[in-house]
Amino acid sequence: MKKILLTAAVLTLSACGFHLKGSAGFDQALPYQSWQVNGQGLQQALERALRRADGKPVSAPEAQAVITVTELQNRRDIHTITRAAEINEYMLTLRVVAQASRNGQPLGAPMEVVVNRRMDYADSEILGKAEEENTIWAEMRTDAAEQIVRRLTFLKAQ
Repeated sequence: MKKILLTAAVLTLSACGFHLKGSAGFDQALPYQSWQVNGQGLQQALERALRRADGKPVSAPEAQAVITVTELQNRRDIHTITRAAEINEYMLTLRVVAQASRNGQPLGAPMEVVVNRRMDYADSEILGKAEEENTIWAEMRTDAAEQIVRRLTFLKAQ
C-alpha cells in the first residue's frame, strides 16, 4: 500500500511540472553558442549559467558574442527595527546592468536585473549572520546571472 501511495505522489509531482531549483535548464536556445564573459563580480555565476543554457564561455578570439557587466551595485539597507530601536531585518539589494554585443555592436538594450532579499538580524549572532549574509549574496549573484542568461535567449542572432 505504501509503495502505491509513494508512486502516486511521485507521478503527481512529475505531472504538475515540479522540478528542483537549478535542475530545469532553459526553455530556449541562446542565439550564439560561444560567449566571452566580462563579468566583474558575476564572472563565475555567468559562466555557470551560460553552461546550463548550452552556451560555452570562451576567450575573446573564439567568441561569437560578448556579455559585459557594466554596473554592479550591492546595497544593504535597514528594513525593520524593533521598538527598542535595534535592527531586526536588513534588505539586501543587488543591481546588475549588463550589455550583450557582437563585433563591438550592442545586441539590444542594456539588461538591468534587480534582486532583493530580506535577512533577519540579531546582535547576539554576529558571526553566524555574517556567514549567512555571504551565502545570500552568492545566491543573489547566481539568480541575477540566470536572469541575464534567460534574457539572452530572447536576442536575435544576426
